[in-house]
Amino acid sequence: MRLLVLDENHLLAWMVERLAPPGTEVVGFTSFDDARRALLDNPPDAAVVCVTAAHLPWREFGRLCASRRPPVPVLFESCVFSSAEEAGLDVASGDVRFLPTPASRADLADALTRLLDDAREASARLVLEAKTS
Repeated sequence: MRLLVLDENHLLAWMVERLAPPGTEVVGFTSFDDARRALLDNPPDAAVVCVTAAHLPWREFGRLCASRRPPVPVLFESCVFSSAEEAGLDVASGDVRFLPTPASRADLADALTRLLDDAREASARLVLEAKTS
């Protein structure tokens, strides 16, 4: 599984590398443009985005992830907002998750495991749909 991490200061990518399940390739980006290009050119299985007070277009990134086939599930984490709704994220799509920080290492590890499990299920559904079409 390949996991894209968008974080301006590398801290989240460092944590994710240490907490992601074995066999997970973590690809970190500090630039929205670089992460966007990677998402469009070679979509990851899932993504983690640090929602900071900076003016990164993270909502747009979430919409881009949702537009992929299969959709790329995203975990947004933030110490600025306490909920997905407060951050203005569209959780109705089902492909958006939110983790307020600070979070324990165990909570982040659990969130990463669930995110990657959801990515596996989405890929399996796409394969099944292709076979039955």
